[in-house]
Amino acid sequence: MADGSWDNGGHGAPLKPGMPLWAKITLGCGIAFLIVLVTCVGGVAFVANKFKKDPEGAKRWAMGLATEKMRPDWDDFTQVVNQLRTPEGTRALYAANPDLAQTWPKEADFLKDAEAWRPNLPEIPPIGPELLEQGGLSINHEMRGTVRIDWRPKTGARIAVTFTSKRRTGSTEPRKVALVEVR
Repeated sequence: MADGSWDNGGHGAPLKPGMPLWAKITLGCGIAFLIVLVTCVGGVAFVANKFKKDPEGAKRWAMGLATEKMRPDWDDFTQVVNQLRTPEGTRALYAANPDLAQTWPKEADFLKDAEAWRPNLPEIPPIGPELLEQGGLSINHEMRGTVRIDWRPKTGARIAVTFTSKRRTGSTEPRKVALVEVR
């Protein structure tokens, strides 16, 4: 006979089927952690194996990656140095970069210094493994967004150029120059 009341005889509410939410979250985080761990360990093992099997090839591979990463900065540096080679280029460099006025308040002062630097400016080689290994090149991306490129060639003057910003991906316009040092 059916009972007409809603009383379930003192038994608690029926349990919901499946896992509780906290167990689902823990399981999901655990799986994500394992995927990241396996990927990282696999990547490190791949690179270590590459270096073990062919050290010279792995070195060329790593230097190629570094070269491609530094190429936009080196191209901008080369453009600035090439502008310093002529009086017209020096004028254009000063006119396009108002931050240079902090060091040289007058264009004539900048042109005079550039004239003194000109005979000591070395030829700029293309960026490559030789330049990175033996060329005295330092490229620093600083916290405030500036980029300082310092090159100390074996012959010629030491040249340092500080740009006001990093190169934006896909941008073709020249970066602003904050400071030029030639010694």
